[in-house]
Amino acid sequence: MKIAVVGAGVVGIATAYELAADGHTVTVFDKSAAACEEASFANSGLVAPSMQLPFAFPSEKGNATMRFLDTGRRLTRSPWSALQEIKSLWRWTHPHGPDTHAKQYASAQQLGRYSAERLQYVIERSQIEIERSEGQLVLVRTEQALQRLQPTLDALKTQDIACKVLSPEEARKQEPSLHSEAPFHAALWLPGDKVANCRQFALELKTVTQKMGVNYQFGADVQDLNLQPRPTLTVANSQGTEVVTADHVVLCTNRAPRHLLLKHPLNIPMVELHGYVLSVAVREPLNAPRSAVHDLHGNLVINRLGNRIRVSAGAELGPKPETKNAKVVNAMYRALELYFPGAANYPAGTQVWHGTRHTIADGLPAIGPSGLPHLSLNIGHGACGWTWACGSARLLADQIAGRLAAMTMDPMLPTRFLR
Repeated sequence: MKIAVVGAGVVGIATAYELAADGHTVTVFDKSAAACEEASFANSGLVAPSMQLPFAFPSEKGNATMRFLDTGRRLTRSPWSALQEIKSLWRWTHPHGPDTHAKQYASAQQLGRYSAERLQYVIERSQIEIERSEGQLVLVRTEQALQRLQPTLDALKTQDIACKVLSPEEARKQEPSLHSEAPFHAALWLPGDKVANCRQFALELKTVTQKMGVNYQFGADVQDLNLQPRPTLTVANSQGTEVVTADHVVLCTNRAPRHLLLKHPLNIPMVELHGYVLSVAVREPLNAPRSAVHDLHGNLVINRLGNRIRVSAGAELGPKPETKNAKVVNAMYRALELYFPGAANYPAGTQVWHGTRHTIADGLPAIGPSGLPHLSLNIGHGACGWTWACGSARLLADQIAGRLAAMTMDPMLPTRFLR
């Protein structure tokens, strides 16, 4: 088939790869000037089948009101200042009662494990070289906090995801550069998680797909999409407007044409989650982290990507602020000096990225038929976009081909939101 993929982030490029591998003729459209200009540009790089990712899910405490208040306290910008932010918080927390959370969490972990396997397959098959390292160390401040993690430890065991509780001395053997005064009581060691350069992988895979025949059109804004009798895309670019036909369309972006959203039979409860990433050059490699260190108390991740260190933090709901939150930025600098003092060379290169990730309220992506003819979705990955990208791409390609999927798809089908 002739398939149009809309969106050239890591999910869109991985989807193009899997479709091209199945023999389809693929064209990718993106309104940006290059690939991975939005959520895939500067994410943490953490691939976590364990789902130990900051703000991957809201709180699962008690009733809807308790979840609403608890999650609101964890956000880095007060959600009480605007009605739209309060509505976003309510939409995000409402579906996450303890029982529902456990089921969604298990599905997320299954997708994470499958996607990690698929990522490794694609890297080996395509002979892609990227910056990467193994393992995630989750720091726990107190014994009480460790006890509260028992349901998480049980869930990891149920899914056969390796996890070991370490003392501070054992944790420092995994991360020798971790400061001796770093404040933590214990740590979780997750050897199945890893750090990998998302943007580097996506750009390398883009080159691979181009050799497979995939065509990329950047600066191409899909302004209209008609699906009957055959999909027709109206695309605006620097040369003007052109009409492109296809046999099938896959949306890998949440920037869908307005009229399509109005006619769509699905009511996908999407939430915008804004976060921050600090990237700095490494000053002394012996003082820098080996892989990923997750401060559970501060909801931030510090990890090594080649000759850079990245600190990922922050979660803001509602409209994206025009200015960066100084408290979040300062907290990232403080955390880096707290855990890895002397590791960063700030004058050699420092960047603070503030980006938006679109997440679905129940915490899982929408992968599969949209409910409209000739249109499939691969959207809503939120904080887990890099963790789920390769797996969701393969699952979607199998659905389009009519093959049996490698895992149960019901929790992730877009049709779960049929009106």
